[in-house]
Amino acid sequence: MPVWSPLRLAGLVLVGLLAGCAAGPEGRPALADLDSPDARCLARLAAFDAAVAEAGVTDAGAARVAGFPYLRTDRLLASFADDLDTPAAFADWVTRMRALDAEARAIEAANLPASRRDALSSSLNASPAAAVEACATRLMHRELLAEEGTGPARERLRSAIVAPDHYQTWRRVLGLYPLTRLGLAIGYNRWKAGHLDTFAVPFSALPVEAPLVRYAPSAGRPREATVAARWLREAPRSPLGFVELDREALLRLAAHHAPVFLVETRGHDDRFGAPYWFAGPEGPLPLVDTSRPVADVRLSHTRFEGDLLPQLVYTLWFPARTRQGAWDLLGGRLDGLVWRVTLDARGRPLIHDSIHPCGCYHLFFPVPPLRRVAVAADADLREAPLTPLAAPRLAAGERLAVRVAAVSHYVEHLGVAAPRREVAETRRYALEAVSTPPDYGRRSLALPGGGRRSLYGPEGLVSHTGRLERFLLWPSGILSPGAMRQWGTHATVFVGRRHFDDPRLFEAAFERPASSFAATRDPAAPDDHPRGESPTLQEETRP
Repeated sequence: MPVWSPLRLAGLVLVGLLAGCAAGPEGRPALADLDSPDARCLARLAAFDAAVAEAGVTDAGAARVAGFPYLRTDRLLASFADDLDTPAAFADWVTRMRALDAEARAIEAANLPASRRDALSSSLNASPAAAVEACATRLMHRELLAEEGTGPARERLRSAIVAPDHYQTWRRVLGLYPLTRLGLAIGYNRWKAGHLDTFAVPFSALPVEAPLVRYAPSAGRPREATVAARWLREAPRSPLGFVELDREALLRLAAHHAPVFLVETRGHDDRFGAPYWFAGPEGPLPLVDTSRPVADVRLSHTRFEGDLLPQLVYTLWFPARTRQGAWDLLGGRLDGLVWRVTLDARGRPLIHDSIHPCGCYHLFFPVPPLRRVAVAADADLREAPLTPLAAPRLAAGERLAVRVAAVSHYVEHLGVAAPRREVAETRRYALEAVSTPPDYGRRSLALPGGGRRSLYGPEGLVSHTGRLERFLLWPSGILSPGAMRQWGTHATVFVGRRHFDDPRLFEAAFERPASSFAATRDPAAPDDHPRGESPTLQEETRP
């Protein structure tokens, strides 16, 4: 791997300086003094970005903001662009975008090959992450947070914010999407017809077609619901309403709400664990260490009925979806299950939903009294939110049980966790925080032989996880359908457009009766909906 020469690095800095100072209709205004501290900072940021891009270690979790190279955004933060009523809210918004950029840059710097990182450090006279962090923070305060002279920059920022979109329209155009979506819709409806029948069987009567392994969280029995709700009520909130949890508090809350996973197990590929890089014959390959079951946990948020609600996201990684023949369209290296719990204003589960790390198989399980309402997609070809059943309300000391199929790792049913006679093995799984520093999860993993690399490539995809289905489903506009991908890049439907982290995802298709709305907004109100069986879970809430 070549070491950069001083001349080449100087060229990068010059390119970055010119790019940072060039004026454009939607870019930043030109800087009069090309040797000013601001200009030098812009050049440093551009040089860093060029080095990262050339090394192929760009982090795809958040989108860059045009004209503001020190900020990145996600769909949730983008949704606040027109809802910033106070200086404190604006500052919270900006600093959160700065934090996304700082996190990504720290990861990118760690993943740079040593020779390139050393050369960049020499050019910047500091470690790359520290150098760009100081410059980025300086620019943020001068352009956006200082009391004087920030009006035009703030308006530019509001105009520049665009929610990321992980559908590529050119693919749909090239793939004649208005026609091919008919075939996509037929395929989706066939999948529903062949999969949803498991939810019609009582949970306790669901056949066991392979040895059943019970994975329970290491924390043991959950705390009282009132105790867990108090943790959230007492947690600090930012001016925009974000819940602030450190790593310890996040893991404590996640342990309370963590489900039991009942996984049919035909072989090694049905045991979950931690991904790592393995020295393959032609380079590193992603594998999964199943000797210690673990679930990645992150804190996210969504907007619902005027509130900003916290979400706990659990990700399981399986070694593979075992191929069922040479022409298996869905099989391949690595597979997984993403399970999300959205908590209401009182800290109690409002809705559960799940996907696979490819963004596929999105299922919704509202907790009564939340209910699915009609949406426009119900009447056309688009994939409407799929709600096989309501989730059970849990009594004190109970955990949700999620039944998972062998091979496909589809969610087959929900119930209340309890001992089962037919369980072949019981294992405990650990929780690892991936959304609080310094735990960045799978975005910077050790490489065999030294160095580090993200599990995810510059486009958010996990290498070597492509499926044959991509050759059929590419007209949907999704890059490499079926491949595993990074948080923040999950497009979840082939017909229509929907993202897993859409901040208005639940508002569009679910509602609470008016009688329950006031109570759930009051943290001190008693539970006006004591545990009972949902209409579709009359017989199956106790395995």
